[in-house]
Amino acid sequence: MLFWSSCCAPSVDPDQFRLDISTDEHLSSELYDEPPSVIPTLLVSQPGGKAGVAQVPKLKQLVADAEDPSDAEDPWKDQHAVFAASSAAAGRKCTLLSERTGARTAGEYVVEAESLQLTVRATGSSERPEVLHRCPLMQIEDIYTVEDGEDCFPQEVIDSLQSEEKDGLFMIVHVVDDPNAEAAQLCLVEASRSDRDNLLEHLKHMTCS
Repeated sequence: MLFWSSCCAPSVDPDQFRLDISTDEHLSSELYDEPPSVIPTLLVSQPGGKAGVAQVPKLKQLVADAEDPSDAEDPWKDQHAVFAASSAAAGRKCTLLSERTGARTAGEYVVEAESLQLTVRATGSSERPEVLHRCPLMQIEDIYTVEDGEDCFPQEVIDSLQSEEKDGLFMIVHVVDDPNAEAAQLCLVEASRSDRDNLLEHLKHMTCS
């Protein structure tokens, strides 16, 4: 079970971290992947008289880590970036399970970065696949997996699972626009436990960024 309100950390004010290397003639070469061919500055001349950022990989990383120290200590950062840039945004196959009847529907989900929304669509030959469910990420209350206990899921969903699908099962509980309606339940099956965990971590990063 994931709690979205606890995953956000305060960011560092970039104005509190400043580097001025244009006047430092003794800047250590350890900040660079290769010895610079010109005197390093944060801004360098570009064609057309425009200023641009100097290509100083290690220095740029130091600045980025100082502005967001949580990322510098996050060993999952690279894996998350790959997953976010490819699978989740392009669409991943999944199985949608009805929380009322356990009926199975083949589909795919897409995590839309601009609208902060997870959309589940039916798969098939239609040029405009039917949208089966829309889940605003900022309205998520909880996400359950089998590790939380099978009793967290409707019995109809558990009964419809094949044995090898349990590891990929998760259920998103989110509020809906109607204040008088109960929270919605979205039950999906990913290909594996690792794929499921990648998605859930991706959702957490998006809602806390």
